[in-house]
Amino acid sequence: MLGGAHGKIDPASLEETAARRADVHAPKPRALSLTQATETGTVYSLDELRRLTETARRLGLRVQMDGARFANAAAFLGVKPKEMTWEAGVDALTFGGTKNGAAAGEAIVFFDLELAKEFEYRRKQAGQLASKMRFLAASWIGLLQDGAWLRHARHANSMARRLEAALRDLPPVKIVHPCETNGVFVSMPPALMEGLRARGWQFHDTPDSCRLMCSWDTMEEDVDALAKDVKTLVKNMSNI
Repeated sequence: MLGGAHGKIDPASLEETAARRADVHAPKPRALSLTQATETGTVYSLDELRRLTETARRLGLRVQMDGARFANAAAFLGVKPKEMTWEAGVDALTFGGTKNGAAAGEAIVFFDLELAKEFEYRRKQAGQLASKMRFLAASWIGLLQDGAWLRHARHANSMARRLEAALRDLPPVKIVHPCETNGVFVSMPPALMEGLRARGWQFHDTPDSCRLMCSWDTMEEDVDALAKDVKTLVKNMSNI
């Protein structure tokens, strides 16, 4: 596993991992996959992206960007998509749609057309060619033609910031990662987690945090209701 703080890959870790072994008994590195925004909701800056892609080039690696929340990252950085992709050294992008309001599907964008050769066959062989692909593609028109993709992302990000602000100074809740996109990652006592789930809240938890995710259609009332339940449960716990 590549090391780095808050879900980001460190260039030194990339270099060390790629050069660790070069014999036939080890996998041969061919590509670097960057997740933007990361799995912890943080965002690579343009400088961080360039340092990683420059390191990858020196190691002979291609660069793919996993952009399941690409729109959220673009909204946070306030840059043009090209600045975060091909201008930063990215060869291919997976542009996520389902987390941005689309019913299904993701767009694969190749910036190096050599990599796109025969991709239609690989798509078919992987079982990703739907019988009515035009229906999956149609939602992209609505997302892209008038900027809805960016509006949706900005809204989701703002809802996460609203939730983070409500929980920030509330012990025993601790913010684990910077809130930069649409997720708030917190650690909380098991009793508090159980209390929230008993009230109908659903969230995924890992050994070090709970993922409280906001989406393109999250409403302020939803955020405020969750924050209110957290505060009520914390107060009840302190009275025990």
